[in-house]
Amino acid sequence: MTAASDTAAVLFANDSFYLTLQTGDANAMDEIWSSGDGVSCLHPGWPPLLGRATVMQSWRAILANPQQQAIAAHAAVVELHGDTAIVICYETVGQFTLVATNIFVRETGGWKLVHHQSGETQAPKSGFAEPERTLQ
Repeated sequence: MTAASDTAAVLFANDSFYLTLQTGDANAMDEIWSSGDGVSCLHPGWPPLLGRATVMQSWRAILANPQQQAIAAHAAVVELHGDTAIVICYETVGQFTLVATNIFVRETGGWKLVHHQSGETQAPKSGFAEPERTLQ
């Protein structure tokens, strides 16, 4: 695979993650994450979650919450490191702006999420700008 096709595949996986947040599909969320136990997640204001079972339990709770506000991602930038990819993007949740790091690994079946972390930040002064370049 080329760096451009890997970047496109990682961006597709990242977009799929956020689409799953919008649709509330717990089965799709399960497919997005690595099947290994070495996954982690840092939701804003939560303690660190380690291990697949704990991380997936958190997502099932979030997806089942009828009061959960919509989460949208903007301005994703990919950095490739062989079979690992780091995505940095902005998230909007209601009136809040967050910055997120999503780490994917190449597994059989494509790029799978192994880590998600997001926390509050200030919105860029000029709004959400598309990245000038993709880091490789």
